[in-house]
Amino acid sequence: GEELTAFAFQQNTARLQGIEFNMDIHPHPLDWLHIENSFSLVQGKFNSDIDPAIAGSNQLPLIPAPRWNGEIRGDFEKGWGTFRQVYVKLAAQQTFSQDRFFKGFNTETRTPAYLLIDAGVGFSMINRNKKTVASIHLAATNLGDIAWQSHTSRLKYTAENLQTGRMGVFNRGRNFSIRVIVPFKWDRSR
Repeated sequence: GEELTAFAFQQNTARLQGIEFNMDIHPHPLDWLHIENSFSLVQGKFNSDIDPAIAGSNQLPLIPAPRWNGEIRGDFEKGWGTFRQVYVKLAAQQTFSQDRFFKGFNTETRTPAYLLIDAGVGFSMINRNKKTVASIHLAATNLGDIAWQSHTSRLKYTAENLQTGRMGVFNRGRNFSIRVIVPFKWDRSR
C-alpha cells in the first residue's frame, strides 16, 4: 500500500494581534451620499519556531490576508415617480497578498493579492396607494472577472484543474444577479 505521513502535534503558545478600522462618511449637505471604508489586519505567530530549520515555521496557519473594503453609495429615499428607495453603489475589495504564512511541512503557500469591483442598483415600486408592489435589485460582482482564492480556503490546495492548468478551486468569477421581492400581506380579518 501507500505510505501515509503521520504528524504528532505538540501544544505551543502563540500571539494573535490585529486591527480593524471602519470609517463611515455622510457628507453634509449631500445626505444622499454614503462613503464607507474598512481595513482589517491580523497577525499570528508561535512564540517559537515549530521547526528551527524552516524559516517561517513560527507563523500561525490560516491567518487571513490584510483587506480593505470601500463602498460609495447614493441613496434616494423619495426617488422619482413610482420608484422609491432608489440606490446606486460601487464597491471595491482589495485583499493584499499573504506573505506571512506557515511554511512548515508544506502546509501553506503564499496567496497573491487581488482586487474585486462590484456594482449595484435597486429600487422599490409603489402603487397609487403608496404601497410597495415590488423591490428590484440588480448586482454585478467581480466585474474584472478576477481569478482569486482566499488564503483561508482549504480548497486552494486541491489537485490541478486540467482546464485552466491552475492548482486548487477558485472562487466565483464575474456574476450578474437580479433579485425581485414581492411583499404579500395576509389579512385574516376578512
